[in-house]
Amino acid sequence: MEAIAEILEQELEEAVEVKNKKSLHRYIVLLTENIVRRESYEKERHEIRSDIKTLAEIMKQGFERVDKRFEGMYKRFEDMQKYMDKRFEDVDKRFSMMFKFMSLGFTILAIIMVVFEFIA
Repeated sequence: MEAIAEILEQELEEAVEVKNKKSLHRYIVLLTENIVRRESYEKERHEIRSDIKTLAEIMKQGFERVDKRFEGMYKRFEDMQKYMDKRFEDVDKRFSMMFKFMSLGFTILAIIMVVFEFIA
């Protein structure tokens, strides 16, 4: 950085009329102190990129865990739905069977009544 400071100071001295060399020197020192070196900039940029990649990976894993939980919940819901369907089918079969027996009973009762009416 000192080499850059010296080069800048010399170039400015040659380019413009300098009234106060100490002021010019302080200006160059302040300017060069705030210049970021390319290596440190690249290093920080690389660190930030790797941090972003790490965060992205963590988020991806989190989403995968949430997806797995939802898959488990969906599986339980499907199992419950199948159980409910089977229960309703069983109730429907019982109701159909009961209706058939009642219809058969009323039919037999009607036939018996017709037979007794015919005999009498």
